[in-house]
Amino acid sequence: MNRKTSFLFLAILLVQTAVAHAANLKDALNHKYKKHILALRSPFTVDDHQKFDSSGQSLSVPPNSEWLIYGGIYVEKLGLSSGILRLEGPRATFSDEKKNGKPILVPFSKSQQIEIHLDHRVKSLAEAEAVMGRVFFLGADAAEHAKPEFRRADDNTPDDQIYNYHQEGIKPPKAIYTPEPDFSEEARKAKFQGEVTLSIVVDKAGNVARIRVDKVLGHGLDEHAMQAIKAWRFIPGTRNGEPVAVREPVSVGFNLY
Repeated sequence: MNRKTSFLFLAILLVQTAVAHAANLKDALNHKYKKHILALRSPFTVDDHQKFDSSGQSLSVPPNSEWLIYGGIYVEKLGLSSGILRLEGPRATFSDEKKNGKPILVPFSKSQQIEIHLDHRVKSLAEAEAVMGRVFFLGADAAEHAKPEFRRADDNTPDDQIYNYHQEGIKPPKAIYTPEPDFSEEARKAKFQGEVTLSIVVDKAGNVARIRVDKVLGHGLDEHAMQAIKAWRFIPGTRNGEPVAVREPVSVGFNLY
């Protein structure tokens, strides 16, 4: 075997090894994350194709709307190439109810595509997860962040300045305007009814700043509940007589009869 042939053989071997490694890493990522919900650290954009760099910075046009949407995607597809880690699936959450022993998936959108553009070839599962962790919540609190949530775009209240309604010294907000949501056509046709459990943050001015679904109902009723709550108004909660932002639970019932 001459030098040229040896070099060609070595090059082919290296390419095959790299391809095999990428395939193994892709399989490992699919085994761990496919059919799971991953929550984005940033809001979803209007476009259903979002891009990030390896540092977790968004490469997409930021959303330009009064309300921002947070939550997770249900990973239906996961692909890995030398330059891109791609995940696809709808915005979704799991219901507390189960079918055949498994939680029921409740989708909130058509399929979304999340791309992470890699600045180098990742060599291990740990390295891939380090990159993913800059875009998604992967820690112990991941499930909490995966709950669908609306946040007003101008809400700049730090999390540590949001009080719980049951904390000592907190006087909860008092509702003064709570229009009821409309029934979804899907639920009406299915003659489906029930109650959506949410938590909201009422800011110092008495406006709803955040709306999170804690227990989903499905059939489009969760979205209708969130849309209606956007318009709710309150006398703000107080602490030591001063207005403060307060998080409190709310329930929205949907009854056909």
